[in-house]
Amino acid sequence: MTFQPFASSTWAPPNPNAHSRSTSNTGPANASRHTTPGHTPPSEGPSPIVATPNSSMEESVWSDRFQMLPTSHIGPIISDPKPTGPEYKEQRRVLGDLPTHANQVSPHALASPFMPGINNGAWGPPVPLKHRPPPPQIQTHRKVSLEEQLAIAEERIRELTFENQKLKERNANAFATNTPAHTSPPVSSRSSMIFDSGYPSFSSAGYGQIAGLGLQRFEDPEVCYDPSRLSQYLNDHFDKASYSPPSHLFGRILQGTFKFADMPHEYIRPIVWIIAHRIPKSSSERSGLKAAVNALASRLGLPRALDPTCMLVRSIIEWAKPLCFTSCGNYLCQQLLERGDTQDKEAFIREIQDDIVPIASDKFGTHVLCKAIMNKELEQPISDALIKFGIFDSMRTGARRIWREYLEKCRQARQSEIFTKINAEMVGRWAELACINEHGSIAVQQVFEVFGSQDLMEPAFKEILDDIAKVANNQFGHFAITKLIGYPQVYRRTCEAILTSYPPVAVTHHGVNFAKIALTEGGRGSIMKYVNAICSFDDGRTPGIVAIATSSIGKAHLTFVLSCLTPAEHIRVRQTCRAYSTTLRNSQSGNDLLRSLGLMHAVGVRHRAGSG
Repeated sequence: MTFQPFASSTWAPPNPNAHSRSTSNTGPANASRHTTPGHTPPSEGPSPIVATPNSSMEESVWSDRFQMLPTSHIGPIISDPKPTGPEYKEQRRVLGDLPTHANQVSPHALASPFMPGINNGAWGPPVPLKHRPPPPQIQTHRKVSLEEQLAIAEERIRELTFENQKLKERNANAFATNTPAHTSPPVSSRSSMIFDSGYPSFSSAGYGQIAGLGLQRFEDPEVCYDPSRLSQYLNDHFDKASYSPPSHLFGRILQGTFKFADMPHEYIRPIVWIIAHRIPKSSSERSGLKAAVNALASRLGLPRALDPTCMLVRSIIEWAKPLCFTSCGNYLCQQLLERGDTQDKEAFIREIQDDIVPIASDKFGTHVLCKAIMNKELEQPISDALIKFGIFDSMRTGARRIWREYLEKCRQARQSEIFTKINAEMVGRWAELACINEHGSIAVQQVFEVFGSQDLMEPAFKEILDDIAKVANNQFGHFAITKLIGYPQVYRRTCEAILTSYPPVAVTHHGVNFAKIALTEGGRGSIMKYVNAICSFDDGRTPGIVAIATSSIGKAHLTFVLSCLTPAEHIRVRQTCRAYSTTLRNSQSGNDLLRSLGLMHAVGVRHRAGSG
């Protein structure tokens, strides 16, 4: 079946020869071309259909509008090879026929009501609605707007850069004559004044008016920090107290925008100063400082003869003390102690030798000294500094961490001289050290861990047992007693000291717990010793049961003790309490003890309430 688009149409393309309106073709494939005035196309515009004449001498219809369209693909369109007259007897190919020439249009294009080559208009194919791109006008406008802003901002940056450079050149002579060598260039420190004068957005936010367009942060140019000027800072006579790094370098380090890969070695000292004196206030600053520390620490592995490594080591030693007190600086010091040579390590310790104890008491500095004490060549200067400061005074601070590391090494090396010296200086002060603060209590506990020999531990152990009532009831000292109870070799002696102590131990919550442990573990023998101790009034001293009964927690403890007594022991306790009944009446728990022993008659509720 042949597809004839004009066979079912109510009108046909106009014929130039108006006199031949009724012509029929033979064969079923021919369609009538007869047209009437009512079947003509609308007059608003010409039809886009191009009709090909039979004769080459005849002018094509609408040739003035579609003269550029190719017509070679139409081919012979009439059944008669010898046409007579300008008749338009066109015969379409069957759908699916292939073109005979390469420049012919595919028959699929001819077998449609749309003209080939026309992509829009009334006779063109419909435009697909899906995935339609956004209007080009909006994109063009937006692109132009960003480009204009970028051009304006770049022009303004060039102007400010040129103006800043002129000011630097103007102040170059003044800087060389009036500014000390340890200060930063004045142009760099005043560069923010240039932006503050008329453009606060550059100084406040650090970016131009078009933030977000990919522009880098606008800082002072590198030339403002002239390396040739920094060479004069490398001498040993600069004033560390008034030294300060350039402001532009300070900001770039904290923001993490500084490039360490191509860093001149003149920048090392200012960067070390920033690490030593800047406490990070945010996570971004902490990240920037950590990046600086890692970059500098990697240079410590380079040969010592190189200028960057030499300058880095000297800078770390110069700022050794402040570096030890910062979260990032202490790591840089540890890297020097780990990778540096012996001379550098000794120079570092000499720099901080007068501040060993304050640094050891700091939560960051203690890591530096613990790393330093592991080096054999640094043991002697550190221990000398601790002994000079005072063994007792240093053990009551965070320096007790350094003491532990040092004593552990001495014990393994079988060097007992330092233990003997410590015992000699600490005579009569072990119990005081255990009760003075948290560091002191831990220092006493470390004695029983690192001294090793029982003979070396005996002086401290004996002093604590002699004053066990004070130590056991102290907020820090009771930790030391708990430690002693856990050692099998001193457990029995500790429990016996708790039971026979005077004044008694069981006057606070900690003391009651220790007394209960001693009574439970020792059995009947422990109860007998305890009753004898608290009821004894030899040498004119007040029995311990009075101190226990008048304490805030003594009532519950004595109730437990009375439940464990034999009749004979109960009678002894009753006699002791009767002898000191006047003192026991001064406290509520003492009155309750007298009532439980039958030494005081119980009164009614009205008498307890004080009503007459």
